[in-house]
Amino acid sequence: MAEAEGRVNRYYRGQGKKLLLLAPGRIGTSSPELGVPVKFADISGFSGICEVSDSRAGYMPELSYGSHMFQDLVEAGIFYTAVWMDHRTRSFHPELTDKYRNIFPDICPGMPELFPMIRVTETEGLRYWNDVMSGRCLCGYRTDEGDRKER
Repeated sequence: MAEAEGRVNRYYRGQGKKLLLLAPGRIGTSSPELGVPVKFADISGFSGICEVSDSRAGYMPELSYGSHMFQDLVEAGIFYTAVWMDHRTRSFHPELTDKYRNIFPDICPGMPELFPMIRVTETEGLRYWNDVMSGRCLCGYRTDEGDRKER
């Protein structure tokens, strides 16, 4: 998983795109059972990183809030947030990207075992709003009419 994230990071390097990484559990952990043991170089091109707590592994991982590499994230201007699969998250709909083609197999054709687990999509109109004072954030799509749809 960590190697795949690094490959995606390198694939988009220099393309001028804003990348948002949603990953299960802790990013940069030294314990793979708690998340994804990436090095900072593997995620340095992402504009935002979101750790997602997901109990499908049989337990609910405690998120790190980027503590494993917090200083690197701050210095690089990479936004960090967490999505908790409980009362702390009002609404979370990752299936909204399902209508977009998954290009991960094109980027990492030699990793077929990860095809069902990793999605890389290029979305249009995705916007992100963050209020650091309240700790609230919103990520959603802007419609053609310019109306905001909360997702």
